[in-house]
Amino acid sequence: MQRRPSSAHLASGSLVAGFAMLLVVLATGGLSSSFIDPDESAHYVNTLFLGDWVRAGLPSPMVFARDYYAHFPKLSIGHWPPGWYAMLTPLFVVARPSPIAALVLSAFVAGLPAGLILWAAVRIGRWRIGVAAAVAYLLLPLVVGGARHFLLDQPVTLVVGLAAIAWVRATERPGWRRFLLFAALAAFAPLVKGNGALIALVPAIDIVLGRRWALLRHPSLWVSALLAMAVVGPWYWVSFQISAGGFNYAPGLDYAVLALRANLNAIVGNIGWAGALLALVGVGSAWTARHDAPATARIAALAVAILLATLLFQSAIPVAIEERYVAPLLPWAVVLAMIGVGAIAGRGGVLPRVLAAVLALAALLPAATNLARLPVRTDLDAPAIAARIGARPGIWLVDGRAGGEGAVIAAAAHADRGRKRIWIARASQWLSTSDFMGRNYRVTAATPAAARAVLDRLGVAGVVSVAERGRLAYDHSVVLRAALADPAFASQERRFRRGAGSTLLSTRIASVRPNAELLSTGSGSANVATLGAALD
Repeated sequence: MQRRPSSAHLASGSLVAGFAMLLVVLATGGLSSSFIDPDESAHYVNTLFLGDWVRAGLPSPMVFARDYYAHFPKLSIGHWPPGWYAMLTPLFVVARPSPIAALVLSAFVAGLPAGLILWAAVRIGRWRIGVAAAVAYLLLPLVVGGARHFLLDQPVTLVVGLAAIAWVRATERPGWRRFLLFAALAAFAPLVKGNGALIALVPAIDIVLGRRWALLRHPSLWVSALLAMAVVGPWYWVSFQISAGGFNYAPGLDYAVLALRANLNAIVGNIGWAGALLALVGVGSAWTARHDAPATARIAALAVAILLATLLFQSAIPVAIEERYVAPLLPWAVVLAMIGVGAIAGRGGVLPRVLAAVLALAALLPAATNLARLPVRTDLDAPAIAARIGARPGIWLVDGRAGGEGAVIAAAAHADRGRKRIWIARASQWLSTSDFMGRNYRVTAATPAAARAVLDRLGVAGVVSVAERGRLAYDHSVVLRAALADPAFASQERRFRRGAGSTLLSTRIASVRPNAELLSTGSGSANVATLGAALD
């Protein structure tokens, strides 16, 4: 008799995997006091915003958001949904974690989807292989990369996986309670990250592949689906004008083919050709033995449904082509490979076992290669920069690529502790112009004199200019550096704590009155403005 997994298996396995993932990040030098990925600082400021909003007593959200953006212009709720930020809000209300503490949390969360593999392994009676598969998952390039950043790809992987498990349970014993649980998790997934909406395709694919037509007769299925759409729909109706601005491609067959090829390559780039072969063997063996091993067949069918749903969704929605967008399918690709290993080794004899072991080790080659080449994470020592900013409250202009610029903004937002004594102005907004994705870039302050005029008009107390690998970020960065040669500013160059780069800190010698009104009216967030207009 097959051993059925309990919620305790999933919870305990996930927790152990979370701590193991944190150890991997520590061992690879993946922790840093500075966010450097362009999206990390936005996710952090979004979460910090919700925590500070609650701590402020829940004032008018749009008024608070506009003011918050004037201080820390990385607020971008609307471009990303608020679900995961809301989940973390209680922690940010009570503890208000620093960027490095947020990275520790992110590393832990990145390991939790390995519990999905353990759940599947216990369900099909192969928990020993499941432990090895879960460890292998923690070493995959995309998983390690996600664990070293404060991003949403691993949280959405976890929520999609939990929703998939809820779907399987609902199909086994259809009823209101189980379908409603699936609907709740399925509604939460796209509120964590937009590609979480792929979970909506899983039931349809699973029903067709498994010929589970009887499920369509249950009113609880249809009502639960409508309730999920009622939760998700309003948010995306309001925020679509913002999120669509981040689409880098046009929908159509050309994009679908391009995305499918790239996403298949991303899968192979993580589990290798050997892992892909094992996954195909897993699918084939589960199908041929579906009458003798129904539990294995059920898990394989679920995994195939999630793989197909992810690939179809990413081919249909032309946001961008990024390897990390296939993250939700990776636990399930490992599950299929695990089934394949068991099928080959279970044929009896020494040779099949050796073959299974060789293929399993070959599947780990991309992981081993990635770990061998993985650099220590860059650290520009943003907290020390934020401390300098806090010692001279007022308006500070920050310049750099989106990552370096965001690292300083996030650290300053944490250091300010909700006191609103610091305003950060982005040089990319005040000395140049472009859209949200950095397209159509154009310098608006073309001379040092023009740049100094902007600094004087804003009442800038100081400037932080970030240069990575010895190169200034933009054309306007060169103009800004020339403007800071003025004797009105005292400048100091600081090298990164880790990695190639430096920051120039320039402080205005004389006191100056901050013209904060300009930050509220002249460079407001397009995201906040669009959301405000939609909600009015």
